[in-house]
Amino acid sequence: MNYSECLTYLEKLGDEVLTMKLGLQNIRALLKALGRPHLKFPSVVIAGTNGKGSVAHFLHAITTECGIKTGLYTSPHLVKLEERFVVNGETVNPEILALCLTRIKDVIARLHLVHHPTYFEILTAGAFLWFAQEEVELAILEVGMGGRLDSTNVVDPVVCILTSIGLDHQRFLGNTLEEIAREKAGILKKGSVALMAPQSESVRRVFLEEAVSKKVDLRELDSSSIEYLECIKGCYAFRFGNLQCQLQMNGSHQVQNAALAIEAFHLLHHSNCQDISSCIREGVEAVQLTGRIQRIREQPAVFLDGAHNRNSAQALADFLTQHTCRPRTLVFGMMRDKDVATVLKILEPCFDRIYLTHIDSPRAASIQELQNLLPSGIPMSNCHDAYSQALKSCATLVVSGSFYLVGEVLAGQIN
Repeated sequence: MNYSECLTYLEKLGDEVLTMKLGLQNIRALLKALGRPHLKFPSVVIAGTNGKGSVAHFLHAITTECGIKTGLYTSPHLVKLEERFVVNGETVNPEILALCLTRIKDVIARLHLVHHPTYFEILTAGAFLWFAQEEVELAILEVGMGGRLDSTNVVDPVVCILTSIGLDHQRFLGNTLEEIAREKAGILKKGSVALMAPQSESVRRVFLEEAVSKKVDLRELDSSSIEYLECIKGCYAFRFGNLQCQLQMNGSHQVQNAALAIEAFHLLHHSNCQDISSCIREGVEAVQLTGRIQRIREQPAVFLDGAHNRNSAQALADFLTQHTCRPRTLVFGMMRDKDVATVLKILEPCFDRIYLTHIDSPRAASIQELQNLLPSGIPMSNCHDAYSQALKSCATLVVSGSFYLVGEVLAGQIN
């Protein structure tokens, strides 16, 4: 298959979440047939509800800057599939990715599995295959959903990271924080080293119980050792231990994500770098992530953010209140399987006008469903028309509710 044929093949497998089958039997059989590429390099696995993507990128930037050839596997992508696959800051060449996926398709045809591997299982196998071919010295793997039964949870990680836990994907993971935490803690492996972000007491108790039962050396990030310094246009400087950094990413919550990545790097005990402090600082300060309170314009100020649950919506609301001016306009679209009502309740007070739009996905909430929750919302069938209209009469414009919506806006700008 060429790259275009690969995209068609994956698209026929259906929506990434709607067709998800949590479990490790398929991915293990597939990887065995591929020669177990996932065991050819050490890995770091990152699970959590919020911040796992940011932590993954911070850690990847640090390890790369420190001379470690590092692979990074994240999800979802915003515009192009190859965004999910990175080695030392460079995304995979589309044709190389096509070769990996073609090999995987051929192996699947010979295996005669009871269930065809899912979209995410195939991409995870593709990441492992490419990383092995690239002979990476370390792979950083962002869990897709949960942890215990996620396709990434087939490696024997040198470090596990647990970011902040909140309510999300309850249909798959459970209806309480404790149930969700138990699923996330499934990445902990017997005798391994792990690091967790500060948690609510109930979540912390679950993580500690799991760590004790598996004899895991679980450390907790000491948030009191983080000193917040000046803030420049929403980007914070901070001191953590003997290190001082100036972030290029917006929001105070990114400080903890950066500190978590720094602490995890120290647990790796692996670097070719002569001046580790400088490499860590340069790595952290270089990170700029798409769709995480990302400023793409100054006048008016325009931000793109994928906030899709209570905690991420609150982080966005806090940022807007502290660092932006009214009048503010929101272009909003969201998946119906998320807690749309809670996210709208948190965001609505921050805005003077809200445009409601539909995302091109079978999971997306319809405009009517959104209006039932927010009658004052202005319906706009096309996110690009909503974006153009919103630009005319605001000081701050935000596109939020889903990474898929952010991706559509970015794709429109690129095209």
